[in-house]
Amino acid sequence: MHLVHHGPTGPTISGRRLLFGEDPVTAARTLGGLPEDTPLVAVDVVSEPASTPAGHLMQIDRVVFAVPDAVREWPTVLPPGGPSPRAAQLAPEEEHAGQGPRLSRVASYGMVTDPAGRVLLSLIAEGFPGAGTWHLPGGGVDVGEDVRRALRREVIEETGQEGVVGELIAVSSHRRNRPGEPEIHAVWVFSHLHVASPTEPTVTETCGSTADCAWFTPEELAGLRLSRTAQRGLEFLLRRPRRSPHRR
Repeated sequence: MHLVHHGPTGPTISGRRLLFGEDPVTAARTLGGLPEDTPLVAVDVVSEPASTPAGHLMQIDRVVFAVPDAVREWPTVLPPGGPSPRAAQLAPEEEHAGQGPRLSRVASYGMVTDPAGRVLLSLIAEGFPGAGTWHLPGGGVDVGEDVRRALRREVIEETGQEGVVGELIAVSSHRRNRPGEPEIHAVWVFSHLHVASPTEPTVTETCGSTADCAWFTPEELAGLRLSRTAQRGLEFLLRRPRRSPHRR
């Protein structure tokens, strides 16, 4: 997790490992010594491959936040050798990630729209958390893909639609701890994806968590039973901080 902000000598980037269960926005504010009500903008999620000491392939997903008036400094603040901590420093600590009673994951979800202003949602199938609610298309990021590629893949699998990933809307986290199940800490990445030539939505995955999918007008959204992920994504879309103009 990284923060672009203004240091004593000018724009700078700081970073550290996000611990299990930590909210990334809160952790970024703490990293920069910022008040808890300081608005932050999620500017990027950068993925890079790495190997654990035992030789297992893994992936480092770096979530980058910025204070609003430092957004234009990304990525010019990156040092020549890349952000710190380096992948080689992080990999040994992740040797057993995803095993045992605790699971960590990064998931990519889309606010998917078409030229008519409709929003694309998927219905969670029975037997899965949130069954019967309308959900944002998306899911877990696999090793070897970044959040944008993962979102495009998930949208195709869940709805049969192809689109272009645009602006990063927000990054949040979710923690689930149910008796008899592994404790889960998920980092949720919300992005906009636009489908320029929409077709009739069709679920293409088999034996997955999606039972149905459909386009909805903004007015129709109010009458739907939405998943927690969809509710949070819509809230972020409405109250996200305005970005400062990028340097040309």
